[in-house]
Amino acid sequence: MPTRVMEKPADPVAEWLAPLADDPAGAVAFLSEVTDRVSRQHGTGRVLVPGGGPVADALAGEGYEVHLEPGPRFDTGYLGADVLSRLPDQRDQLRAIGRYSRLLRPGGALVVQGRHPDPTCWAADARVRTVDDVRQIVQLTDASLPLRYVWPAEMDLMAELAGLALDSRWGGWYGEPVTCGGFVVSVYRS
Repeated sequence: MPTRVMEKPADPVAEWLAPLADDPAGAVAFLSEVTDRVSRQHGTGRVLVPGGGPVADALAGEGYEVHLEPGPRFDTGYLGADVLSRLPDQRDQLRAIGRYSRLLRPGGALVVQGRHPDPTCWAADARVRTVDDVRQIVQLTDASLPLRYVWPAEMDLMAELAGLALDSRWGGWYGEPVTCGGFVVSVYRS
């Protein structure tokens, strides 16, 4: 009897965010540096990586105590590229930042990865079906859920309301400058 292998359908959101997500080694090096700086006071190197994946596996392989779900206080929390954008409105995003900030030890770091919005450019992207500038929503072709994008200043305010302060912001894992339409890695400290 012939067998048929079912392929996992491509995730349009993951493909759209692929350049940073496709570099787990860069993410691990970045998160290791942040965690080592934060955990000097505690000596634990406890990291929260919701959902797991290659970054969580590699951090655990490096000897960090990695958790996939909230639990004890963490030195570092990592919100990957699509964690906030998959939440449908600003209130949900603000609640998520607040929830993760409460899980950090004093002096801990929350690393948030995303894209710097460029709605004009996205409107010309074949992977984008629609852009709603008022609600800050991008609907990707073939994606079932819309994405809500967050401006860096808006993200800073959400973090501040959650008791966090901006420590640094980069355009990638290697200290690149932030560019409009590019990727953003923000580090917030408690």
